[in-house]
Amino acid sequence: MAADLRTSSLTTPVDCAEYLFRRLHEVGVRAVHGVPGDYNLVALDYIPRNGLSWVGNCNELNAGYAADGYARVKGISAIVTTFGVGELSAINAIAGAYSEYVPVVHIVGTPSTLSQRDGMLLHHTLGNGDFNVFANMNKDISCAISRLDDPGTAPMLIDHAIRQCYLQSRPVYITLPTDMVQKKVEGARLEKPIDLEFPTNDKEKEDYVVDVVLKYLHEAKNPVILVDACATRHRVLEEVNDLVKKSKIPTFVAPMGKGAVNESLPNYGGVYAGDGSNKGVRERVDSSDLILTIGAIKSDFNTAGFSYRISQLSTIDFHSNHITVRFSEYPGVHMKGVLRRLIDEMDLGKLTFSLGPTADNTIEKSERDMSNDQIITQAWFWPRMGQWLRPRDIVITETGTANFGIWETRFPEGVTAISQVLWGSIGYSVGATQGAALAAKKDGGDRRTILFVGDGSFQLGCQELSTMIRQGLTPIIFIICNDGYTIERYIHGMDASYNDIQPWKHAGLLDVFGAGSKDLKSVQVRTKQELHDLFDDAEFSAAKHLQLVELFVPKEDAPRALKLTAESSARTNAKNDVEKPSKQWRTPKQQGHRDIGSASFGGGTIEPGDSGVWATCDKGREGKCVVELRDFLEKAAEEIYGNELREDEEDGDGAGDIESSIQQEIQQMRAQKSSSLFTAVKLNIPCVLFFKTRPPIDPETFVHELCTRAASGKCKQRTRFVKRLTPATLIGKAYEASLVEVAKTVLAPHFHQPDRPPKKFAIRPTLRSHTAQLSRDVMIKRIAEVVGPGHAVDLKKPDLLILAEVYKNICSVCVVPGDFEELKRYNLAEIYEPTPRPVEENTAASKGSGGGGGAGSGGGDAVPGAAAAAEDAETRAEVEAKQDVQGQEP
Repeated sequence: MAADLRTSSLTTPVDCAEYLFRRLHEVGVRAVHGVPGDYNLVALDYIPRNGLSWVGNCNELNAGYAADGYARVKGISAIVTTFGVGELSAINAIAGAYSEYVPVVHIVGTPSTLSQRDGMLLHHTLGNGDFNVFANMNKDISCAISRLDDPGTAPMLIDHAIRQCYLQSRPVYITLPTDMVQKKVEGARLEKPIDLEFPTNDKEKEDYVVDVVLKYLHEAKNPVILVDACATRHRVLEEVNDLVKKSKIPTFVAPMGKGAVNESLPNYGGVYAGDGSNKGVRERVDSSDLILTIGAIKSDFNTAGFSYRISQLSTIDFHSNHITVRFSEYPGVHMKGVLRRLIDEMDLGKLTFSLGPTADNTIEKSERDMSNDQIITQAWFWPRMGQWLRPRDIVITETGTANFGIWETRFPEGVTAISQVLWGSIGYSVGATQGAALAAKKDGGDRRTILFVGDGSFQLGCQELSTMIRQGLTPIIFIICNDGYTIERYIHGMDASYNDIQPWKHAGLLDVFGAGSKDLKSVQVRTKQELHDLFDDAEFSAAKHLQLVELFVPKEDAPRALKLTAESSARTNAKNDVEKPSKQWRTPKQQGHRDIGSASFGGGTIEPGDSGVWATCDKGREGKCVVELRDFLEKAAEEIYGNELREDEEDGDGAGDIESSIQQEIQQMRAQKSSSLFTAVKLNIPCVLFFKTRPPIDPETFVHELCTRAASGKCKQRTRFVKRLTPATLIGKAYEASLVEVAKTVLAPHFHQPDRPPKKFAIRPTLRSHTAQLSRDVMIKRIAEVVGPGHAVDLKKPDLLILAEVYKNICSVCVVPGDFEELKRYNLAEIYEPTPRPVEENTAASKGSGGGGGAGSGGGDAVPGAAAAAEDAETRAEVEAKQDVQGQEP
């Protein structure tokens, strides 16, 4: 009777669980992921009754990943877990969805309201009677929390949670106690759909913002559009693509924005990620005078290690809850309305911009020229795969090589890209593939779902292969077999055992997971020709059944953008409070000594991509040598590059409004901060120094000119402590693969230009205090391979000399002219005061040094190890190089 009295006032009574699942169906959910548990079992009975299907996942973490992938295709998703043990297993995936703006409704079956009120000591609890502890854990990774503990408020709380999930594009958390599942609630609300419309902007605010944006857009001489993840998450893709098509302004995407723009449009230019971009894209975006960024997320991996060169003075940012024009922020203005107004009101006749670059799936010439039986490389694979993709494919890439390799792929129209660049949970992609493939299947289309995952990441989420088989899904799964965690190797521990994995026979998993006689397929691909043949196979490309491809690539091979970003991540991880500059005032002299003493001052760390000058000195004179050499280099630069330096410093005519004056002043401040051409770096290596350089300094020509002037007596200043100078045209990590990449870049203008005649050359490798697994033999062989055929080794009178230096875990390469010997191997001390070296002394030095003599031995050549011994070793190395090169086919 009491129950009847409580429900008699309801006009349309429905069970609470029915109300919840009917609302989920209403907003587009057709499948619910999760794992059964005793606190949610009765609620699960309502799923099929309301037009939904249940997806039983192998564990809650994978269920969370799957719900994330499902939502990225369908627009929203749902997951059901059980109290405590189940929801905490899923919490990593839910946090990732929150981080990456993915709308997931997380429903948690909890103990009854009576048990919670009485603080009963139940299983799946912490044993302290606190039933709110897990909800509190979810509070910071949910945009709304609804506790359904009262039939009177339950419908309102359900509607509110689902609406916030959709509008904010983030997870919500709903608790459903066991005694609330069948409680009657007011069902009349179901007659009116949940309002999912974005609130309209205040008209006056929107009018003003649109006017300001149009003003700058019409005045710009070279604007670009940069689209990022939140354009997708906050549902403005229609507006974005209309703007791109109508304006024809060059358009780029951030890595997280991949797939947000129709990449088949002629004004699509590729992926912009600061220094991780290809050269044409980077230069085009960095040189733009107006950048319209839409939905930007400027995280480390999304910007290739915070390497953006975009000034806020030339940026207009469009977001879901504000617009920022240069340094002025307009809160409460949603980008959707503003973008639509821009499309309708912009004057195409007032738009000015230059075209290009354009992205395509052309394979680099160096990769294309290889024979088809060569091993598969990252540089070759991603553009080749792009040629195979079809419109409307769903492409999932795992954190690691795939996430970064996909930057080099141009998509056909309508491709959906799924990755987890910001949260970066290893193993995410396998579960996400299951969810995405299921969403595509529920839509009834013929979209292919394609996964690219590393062998290490696959081991974390492989159980969802079982769920895919059970659900009859047909994804194509490429497992990139490269022996472990490549991205971690490039951050730290290239050869460390903790980045290794146990190799699996992946094909056997189909039987392990019960595929049985189902028409499934597995294949191994080891060569380019094999992959060509696979892509040309019509049956394979049709994706009518689940297919597993083991794709073998070299262990240390990785996309260029991954290497750059990993190096930046390693630097960020290594930072600590000790490295922060002191606020205590110091004299210039004191500051100079502080620069010497700490690698963190003056930008003093050597990073891949840097250029500079190595220098040697006598042991114990490093500090004095830094001060002397900085002054020497700066004065020489003024003499050699004087006009270029002065052009860089020229100001405008001072005309213009206040805003232009402010911009000019900020540019001057920046110029002052970056005015130093030479930055000293502490190496903690006796007798060795390094100075980083910036444009217009070219280390190769600059050091050669310095030594030429010194030899001719034109140099106005002499040095007391500086010995040998060695240019570092480009810095890389002291790994074999990195050395090859550096050598390719440095040697190209000297050996690989079509109008360059054949050269005679020699190679001189130097290793000092090295921690890398590189040897002289390996360095010579790899550099000789980069030089390639058509050139000859000449140890006595080379046209060009290749100097390869390895210090600890970094390497550098440069090319110097044949007068290197005449200029005393760029040893300033020897140029100023040549030291006679009788044969007897050299022989004694060679015998006595053992390859590790004290600094300063050898008549002023302060490189550790006697000069004669070093020359002997270099000569042997050059002979080996000659044998390597002459052994190549012409």
